[in-house]
Amino acid sequence: MILFKSKTVIFSQKTNNTICIHHYIWQSFILAITHYKLKYIELTMKLTLDDIIDVHKKISKNVKWTETSYSSSISEKLGINIFFKFENRQNTGAFKVRGSYSKLLSLSDHERSSGVVAMSAGNHAQGLAFISNKMDINSNIVMPEGTPFTKIRRTKNFGGNVIIKGSDLDESYQHVQDLIEDKGFIEVHPYNDLNVISGQGTISYEMLSDCNEIDVLLIPVGGGGLIAGCALAAKEMNENIKVIGVESDLYPSLTNKMFNKKIKCKGSTLAEGIAVSKIGDIPFSIIKDFVDDVITVSDKSIERAIAMLAEHEKVVAEGAGATGLAALLQNTSMFKGKKVGVVICGGNIDSKVLSSILMRDLVRSGQVTTLGITMPDKPGQLQIISKICATNGANVLQVEHSRFAMDLSASLAKLNITVETQNSDHLNKIIEEIERNDLPVEIEGLI
Repeated sequence: MILFKSKTVIFSQKTNNTICIHHYIWQSFILAITHYKLKYIELTMKLTLDDIIDVHKKISKNVKWTETSYSSSISEKLGINIFFKFENRQNTGAFKVRGSYSKLLSLSDHERSSGVVAMSAGNHAQGLAFISNKMDINSNIVMPEGTPFTKIRRTKNFGGNVIIKGSDLDESYQHVQDLIEDKGFIEVHPYNDLNVISGQGTISYEMLSDCNEIDVLLIPVGGGGLIAGCALAAKEMNENIKVIGVESDLYPSLTNKMFNKKIKCKGSTLAEGIAVSKIGDIPFSIIKDFVDDVITVSDKSIERAIAMLAEHEKVVAEGAGATGLAALLQNTSMFKGKKVGVVICGGNIDSKVLSSILMRDLVRSGQVTTLGITMPDKPGQLQIISKICATNGANVLQVEHSRFAMDLSASLAKLNITVETQNSDHLNKIIEEIERNDLPVEIEGLI
């Protein structure tokens, strides 16, 4: 009698209709044993800096050695010496291609011919599709229903076969497992894989090769693959460097794991690329030995960081890519005077989201503001306001004049005027002059 997953299989020699183990059960059993054996081997293998350097040599054909550079303007503003690693300029706009390439290079010819599969609605999908196409490997990407069309289109353009299946990521991942069993595809996990981790570690190797005086390294944390590889490489190259993970305060998965907490991981965040509820076992086996600390950041800080990178560095960063700078904005005193390396892990942000963030930043800084002005409904009032704006050098962007607001007297009118000013002081000067003309002003839409 054999017990397998609570199912009893009986061998009977008493009848001609012998009950035997079907081939697919044997296959499932062997796959399960192989899966757990490989996981055990991966958890007990020791990844080294030499392994990461070797991977770096192999992937250099199709992966850029991205720039690490000092940011003079943001450093001066915060009182921190900041060095940015621009992985947003990588092929496909994110670091993920490194790990995918490393994994594909580790496969045998037979495994490559079988094709690969992954679950992703973001950068991993595009990175895997891109490098699979370069290596003539069939790539299959399972995405949940509701994935934005831009991500589906980009993945297809990079050569991936996109399969829409499942109402969420969990259901999509289950379909990946079904495809592995039915089609024999090889899974390329986004983070829970040593080969993927070694590929991500090449980022730190490049960064510290370019700039070896960094005191602290800030790494975004989702499933843990990026920080595991980067922390190992960084500590092997400089034992005195501190490696700190940065995650969204809505998805504190590493905080929970490192400090034995049970904070719920849920909600909508700008950093959707690192919105992962659970750290992978394989990356955590490295993280626990090489990562010094982890901090969380709010969406408000991430938003400010995206806008600051656009304004000062002329760089487009996605939410996950801006978390390192967000950590500096939120914990400035903690890093004062230090040399801090920040990995901008990606720049694939929706153009509408980016537009909204930049406009909100202008509003927040007092550069674009909508003023609600109540005034007598008689000729000449609009001219007074227009003259004040012109005299003080404000640029009028939009005007809306209403006589039919039900909360006003019939003798009054409401003017909503959107103006562009130099800063909040310039704005306040204009408001004061309008109010000196007995025209009450309300600031609309403050953030």
